[in-house]
Amino acid sequence: MSMKGIYFREFKQARWDSFSERFEELEQKMDPTWVERARVQGIPADISRVLWCEMGEYAFEWLAKDIPALGDQSPAAYLETEEGAQALRAAIMRMPR
Repeated sequence: MSMKGIYFREFKQARWDSFSERFEELEQKMDPTWVERARVQGIPADISRVLWCEMGEYAFEWLAKDIPALGDQSPAAYLETEEGAQALRAAIMRMPR
């Protein structure tokens, strides 16, 4: 099974909602230019908020890189489908903090 499949099976919406809520207060501090850039690149708002809080500007570079933990695919490739976006959400929750 692919890494995307593993993460997709692991994804639980309620867990993601609880996780991403931690970043809602910081959303008001997000740079509008960053938000627009993320929107244009097709990054869902909830993922965008978490990535901005965790990575800042580096998030855009990270999205384009092939990541070993994602089966050597880019996070951007995961965002091409809703199933992939859910898998990426599960992977983001696994990232060390």
